[in-house]
Amino acid sequence: MQRALPVTHIMQLPTGRKLAYCEYGDRAGKPVFYFHGTPGSRLEPQLGEEAAHGQGCHIIALDRPGVGRSDHAPGRSLLDWPRDVLATAAERGFDRFGLIGVSGGGPYALACAHAIPERLDFTVLIGSWAPVAEEPDLWKAMAPLDRFFGKLSGKASWVFTLPFSTIGLAARWLSPQGFVSAMDSSMSDPDRTLMQDDVMARFFAEDIREAFQQGVRGPAEDALLLYREWGFSLADIPVEVLLFHGTEDTFAPYSYAQYLNDSLPRSQLHTYPGEGHLTMLRRFEDVFRLALQHA
Repeated sequence: MQRALPVTHIMQLPTGRKLAYCEYGDRAGKPVFYFHGTPGSRLEPQLGEEAAHGQGCHIIALDRPGVGRSDHAPGRSLLDWPRDVLATAAERGFDRFGLIGVSGGGPYALACAHAIPERLDFTVLIGSWAPVAEEPDLWKAMAPLDRFFGKLSGKASWVFTLPFSTIGLAARWLSPQGFVSAMDSSMSDPDRTLMQDDVMARFFAEDIREAFQQGVRGPAEDALLLYREWGFSLADIPVEVLLFHGTEDTFAPYSYAQYLNDSLPRSQLHTYPGEGHLTMLRRFEDVFRLALQHA
């Protein structure tokens, strides 16, 4: 039997835009905003539901602008995101909260750590992307598909958008295992093994398919921002950042975690030997437990 999808909530921001989110875990627990991967959606933290309950975390997973069910925000930057987070926190009555940024959501968590550090109980990055525009050496370890998109990122946005749409089309029209096969060049062996499980393959394809619910524009803009200058310096982030990263990650290579750890003034790197990118989504219990020790 196919599992039921979590309830989607829609709120209106002060700007008039609509923002979609889902909730997971202990509704009376510590508020934690979850920033999905790129591409990804508010459906992603389903794998952490049980761990969130067990550790007393209330997860609020937001769709970024133009992704999933959230409205577009033309011309946005990474540093616009903290305002959406603060508006959601005000709507829900959260004074302080934690952050978890996964993969392409990591830079958005760092933008918040830079802009609103006084509101944060902890900041966690799982398999995070790094500022590749600032450090050419980071390109060397990039997966072939990411390197391809990276080369297009410096051109007109439509040049990037057209091939990026193939990811959304594959998630929409191929079977879950067909979609996994289409992403094979970017996967590590641990991730390939994980995706042999039909339930996991269906979850992965479902999450990506939802990201492209409004078409390719939103997810493509979300990805483009990661390849370009972020608009802030890692050296200026005053809060401690907890990094969780697998050594076999090929979507966001382990060298990215090392770079972040070396560049951030205050950080802790938790290394998972033999883990890939997607397999780290099974480590939520570790993440919540260690993060709450810093709250």
